[in-house]
Amino acid sequence: MPDSLQPRRIAVATVSAALAGGWRDFRRCPAPAAGFAAIFAGIGLVIFAVLLRFGVAAMMVPFAGGFLLVGPAVLAGFFALRRGVAAGRAPGFGDVFGGFGRAPRGLWVLAGVCSLLFLIWMSDAATVYSFMIGGAVPDAGQMARFHLWTSLMGAVLAFIVFNITAFAVPLLFDGRAQLVAAVSASVRAVFSNFGAMLAWGLVLAVAVIATILFPPLLIVSLPCLAFASDLLYLEVFPPA
Repeated sequence: MPDSLQPRRIAVATVSAALAGGWRDFRRCPAPAAGFAAIFAGIGLVIFAVLLRFGVAAMMVPFAGGFLLVGPAVLAGFFALRRGVAAGRAPGFGDVFGGFGRAPRGLWVLAGVCSLLFLIWMSDAATVYSFMIGGAVPDAGQMARFHLWTSLMGAVLAFIVFNITAFAVPLLFDGRAQLVAAVSASVRAVFSNFGAMLAWGLVLAVAVIATILFPPLLIVSLPCLAFASDLLYLEVFPPA
C-alpha cells in the first residue's frame, strides 16, 4: 500500500475537534447544507407516516438505524459543500450536484453495497417483527425484545459498513485510491485508531438514530456529521 494510504493515528479528542469544525462549516453554508439534508428529513417523515398508517410503528427504530447503512451514499454532496467552504467561497446547491457528478464509479459501487445491506437489514427486521409481534398490538415486553434483537443484528451490519466506508468514501471522492485499495485503507484506519473510531461510531449511532426519530433535526445534524467525517478523514489521511 502506498505511503499516501497509510493511516495516521489520531486521539479521541480529534473526534470532538472534528465535530466542532463540522458545526463551524455548517454555519458558513447553512442554506445549501440544510436544504440538501431536508430531502432526507422529508423522506423520513413520509416513511414514518406510512408505518403509522399501517400500524407497524415498532419498525420506526429499525428504519432509523438503517440510515447508518445508506448514509455513506449521500456524503459526496456534503463533501463538495465543505470543500467549497474550505476554499474560501460560498458554496451553493450547484456544488451538491457537482459533488455527485464527480463521484467515481467505485463510489457508486460502494453505495450499491450499502443499499443491499440496508435491504437485508430491513428484511431481517421485518422477519423478526412477524415472529415476535405479528398482527397483535405489542406490549412493552414484546417491544423491548424486538428492539433488542433487531439492534443486535443491525449493529453487526453497521459495524461492517462503518469499517468499509468510513474512509473509503472520501478516498474515492478525492480520487486518491481505487475501490479495493480505498476499502482496505479504510479498514486499516479504523483498526489503527480503534478508540477514536469507536467514539466516532457511537456519536454517529446516537446522533443519527435520535434525530431520525425526529426527522426535522436531520436538517442540522446530518450536515454537521458529514462535515465532521470529512475533517476526520483529512486528519487520518492528510493530503500530500
